[in-house]
Amino acid sequence: MGYLIIIIATAIFGLEHSGLASHRIKHRIIDRWGKQAYSRIFTLSSTVLLLVAFLTVDIQKWLSFILMPSTINWPFFLLGVIMLACGGLIAIRASAVISVSTVADMRTDREPELITEGIYARIRHPLYLATVLVFLALVPLYLEPHIAVFGIAMAAYTFVGTYLEERKLAAAYGEAYSRYRERTGFFLPRLLRGDNDQ
Repeated sequence: MGYLIIIIATAIFGLEHSGLASHRIKHRIIDRWGKQAYSRIFTLSSTVLLLVAFLTVDIQKWLSFILMPSTINWPFFLLGVIMLACGGLIAIRASAVISVSTVADMRTDREPELITEGIYARIRHPLYLATVLVFLALVPLYLEPHIAVFGIAMAAYTFVGTYLEERKLAAAYGEAYSRYRERTGFFLPRLLRGDNDQ
């Protein structure tokens, strides 16, 4: 039953997060109450629901490093730390090109700009990749079933969210996004490129 609650809480977070990020709902809120109100609503509701999902796992399990340090499996723990570090580095590189506030500021009343510089020249969704790495890092870090379910469920939602974002971007940028998609990888760089992708 505990695993099911974790999955349901994660699904509720995902529905809220993707729902508020959809262009139709986002622009409706912005047009009625403004960008700052949208940012506050999105941030507050996402934070609260992520915290609820987080707390579906017993807090003592999250604190096991402090409460029971002797139970740490160091080889797996180091693997988790490496995954966290990789996720952090990817997020830093992506944030150097485009900030979260820039994404939130996208409006229907202005010409959108397709970002294809920096790390975005190689992969289309580096921030989502970083998020997946961070959540999956919880599995080797803790080696605890409830935390593993939480991490995998959040990573799975992130994949779904990335797919929905891909659809939004394709609709917003049309042919330009199709060309961009042909020469870049989804999460990993493309190893082979055709001559027409130069």
